[in-house]
Amino acid sequence: MGFDHDVHLAHFQLRNLLVGPTRDHIYYAGRAKVMHYTPTGSAPPKPASVVMDLTKSTVLPFHNHSRGIQISTLTAKHDVLVAGGFGGEYAMVNLRAPADTKHTEGLLTYHHNAITNHVQVHLSRTSSLPLATFASNDEWVRILDVSTNTLISERQYDCAINCTSISPDQRLRVLVGDKEQVLICHAETGEILQQLDGHRDYGFACDWADDGVTIATGNQDMQVKIWDARKWKHSSGKSSPVATISAEMAGVRQVKFSPLGSGKRVLMAAEPADFVNLIDAETFTSKQTLNFFGEIAGADFTNDGQDLMIANSDAFIGGIMEFERCGLAIEASCGMEDQKRYLDRPTRARLSTRPPGYDWKATDREVVENPKSRGTQMQRRRRAANLGTTLEPF
Repeated sequence: MGFDHDVHLAHFQLRNLLVGPTRDHIYYAGRAKVMHYTPTGSAPPKPASVVMDLTKSTVLPFHNHSRGIQISTLTAKHDVLVAGGFGGEYAMVNLRAPADTKHTEGLLTYHHNAITNHVQVHLSRTSSLPLATFASNDEWVRILDVSTNTLISERQYDCAINCTSISPDQRLRVLVGDKEQVLICHAETGEILQQLDGHRDYGFACDWADDGVTIATGNQDMQVKIWDARKWKHSSGKSSPVATISAEMAGVRQVKFSPLGSGKRVLMAAEPADFVNLIDAETFTSKQTLNFFGEIAGADFTNDGQDLMIANSDAFIGGIMEFERCGLAIEASCGMEDQKRYLDRPTRARLSTRPPGYDWKATDREVVENPKSRGTQMQRRRRAANLGTTLEPF
């Protein structure tokens, strides 16, 4: 964990303030500034540097009484870094440009309730050039052509839109906002094609997996629902989520699938504070919970999905935490039903037993002989310990 990073959390519901497009480039929101640091390489690590200084913005709307742009959301993809502001402002910069390149600014709307709730950068289906899709609190979704800095599409809905995610083939888009229903829309026109029921409170998080068919939505009802694009509803017309996973303590503010090629697919579901859930995204029947103290300002997979960066914005012990994926290790997780039965036990019974898990076996042989054993990290540690000092020199 690096304590030298002050990730500025300006809104209690918007938590996309950290992004890691590559292993050695992490960007996060400061106070009217977008900061950059490299978590690997130098020792001691270099201090964070300013990528976009928004304290003297030239596009501030008339109702902005603060100093500069208050950053409400942040994203980076396809070599484009984009920050959205509380007054409908945005700023973006080409990450491959020289270090002293001035960023580009713009204003989406003059509406008094124009908080930029979410932004996603993706490629155009027709030109393969980068586009930025903005979801705003004024109920509009707008698409910006990054190359020309012009709006090419906009559509109004019947509620504030809090998050969007486009399908890998750029044909469909999932939207969640200040309504219980999940919207599936035409990516270019914004036309609503499906409305999915099941959640019981407003939505703030969604992601479309790289497999093209799996979608995750996270709402304030403390639930993550999984949808299959091949079958939105039953023949009766009732919505048919594949799975429903409960959060630990509060609503879900951010969900993200691990990228292709990173190993077994997992789904990250971040709560407002203290808990980040890592869900088995192949079976959706188990999860690992990262438990710590502090407000969560954002999280992202980096290093091709091998690392997870989490922004902790606690005023006293905040910073950026880095978690490393541990191969096939399963000692930190157990089935959800097993976990529930374990937590329902009396305190004395909990202290005397542990949740079921193949790595709780007493010996290495018992682990290997278990038909469901997968060669865990702990197993490899035990084998190394049993080798003693008989290893030949390198």
